[in-house]
Amino acid sequence: MKKTLIKLIPKGFLLFCFLPGIVIGQSKYKSFAEFGTTIHSGDNTPLWQVSNQHGLSSIDNNAYLRGGTFYSDSCSNLMFKTGLDLAVAKGFTSTFVVQQAYVDINYRCFGLSIGSKELNSELLNQQLSSGGLTWSGNARPIPQIKVGILDYVRIAPWAQVKAEMSYGKWTDNNYQKEHVGTNYWYTKDILYHHKSFFFRLGKTTSLWQIDLGMSLDAQFGGNTVNHPYIHEQDLGNKIKDYFKIFFPIKQSETKYYEGNLMGSEHLKLTFKQSDFHLSAYLENYYDDFSGMGKKNGFDGLWGIEYKSKNKQAINGLVLEYYQTTNQSGPLHGVDESIVKKTGGADDYYNHDVYPGWVHWGMTMANPLIASPIYNKDGNMTFKYNRVKAVHIGWSGDILNDLSYRAKLSFNRTWGTPFKPIPEILENFSTFAECTYCPEKLKGWNFTISGAFDTGNIYGDNLGMQLKIRKFFK
Repeated sequence: MKKTLIKLIPKGFLLFCFLPGIVIGQSKYKSFAEFGTTIHSGDNTPLWQVSNQHGLSSIDNNAYLRGGTFYSDSCSNLMFKTGLDLAVAKGFTSTFVVQQAYVDINYRCFGLSIGSKELNSELLNQQLSSGGLTWSGNARPIPQIKVGILDYVRIAPWAQVKAEMSYGKWTDNNYQKEHVGTNYWYTKDILYHHKSFFFRLGKTTSLWQIDLGMSLDAQFGGNTVNHPYIHEQDLGNKIKDYFKIFFPIKQSETKYYEGNLMGSEHLKLTFKQSDFHLSAYLENYYDDFSGMGKKNGFDGLWGIEYKSKNKQAINGLVLEYYQTTNQSGPLHGVDESIVKKTGGADDYYNHDVYPGWVHWGMTMANPLIASPIYNKDGNMTFKYNRVKAVHIGWSGDILNDLSYRAKLSFNRTWGTPFKPIPEILENFSTFAECTYCPEKLKGWNFTISGAFDTGNIYGDNLGMQLKIRKFFK
């Protein structure tokens, strides 16, 4: 490593780091300051030291200082929350990061959220799972306005429900402009739309609980830059386009839905005991009605999870199988006079007009499909979206104040439906992390991890990562 750790830290980091502790003085406020650094050898930072960290990470050697302040208050049926979470870094895709900046207002069961906020996968264990299929917490948050029933509300003794919708906007114009290759295009000012609906069935005292739901996400609007065959730069940024993406309607037999639409169907069955839960789940990805109707075979994220409420050697365990090779079959766009089939070759997460389903180079979906940030030629799309993978994650307690977390993943890729690769690429990734929360140093957390990759997808990598966090109240 050519640069020392001190040189990785921009001037003014220490003042920023400890500012939250100086400002906070009331119990309704909470804040933290954090220092983190990652050093690796090989091509990139290992996969699980980069992934599912809400984009606050880098494939390069890096260091950062981060500080966050959060406030909450309530009065009768009204609840108010706000937060500001900032970072300055060396080795990231940008030096200054607005990680979170949001205001939440809830009245009874209805909520409004405005701004950027870290959001996790629905129904999955954020610490151990490989990640959701449309939203995994892998990329930086998208600033958005969200309304709906944001948390589960009970509508019957045996049923709960939540539903939400939002509009937002990508913030990576400069990143795309700087990293796109000379033979590729990008789209700036991309708009975001999301809606979801979830049911939870089972009484509080029941042994069984069922979660089922559906989410739909979309890229729309924006302006193409240097696109090879799109002459009109404006992709629809007027008020009417917000309604068109909310009610997606096929324009004609030759013109499909506006925007890049995709979604997930969620199913989870949980057996509950007083001291542990055991779950089985499926998350099914769809690009269109063929995938929505499960005509994509075994494609999806299949998993089981064990979660204990006690401190013990293994208090959490996740085992997952992930597949995206079917993609509703091999045919797409075939002349109907020859083959009467219009589905197939869904080319997950890619689109003819928009770059891949990414924000700041990182996929917003499961990171076992390699993000475009790994592309060395400036291509903003996914080159390896046909994968089969096995993933295991587990966690536990070593001592009262010392815990650990570990992951192992093996994945294989066949390229994409339209650009298969001549040889199957493979990758094995491992990760081990320990967190120390000393009783004598209240509010301090020390986390250290080691990880490595071997294979042709992410490269042969070995990395060490350190995080030191101080909480203030």
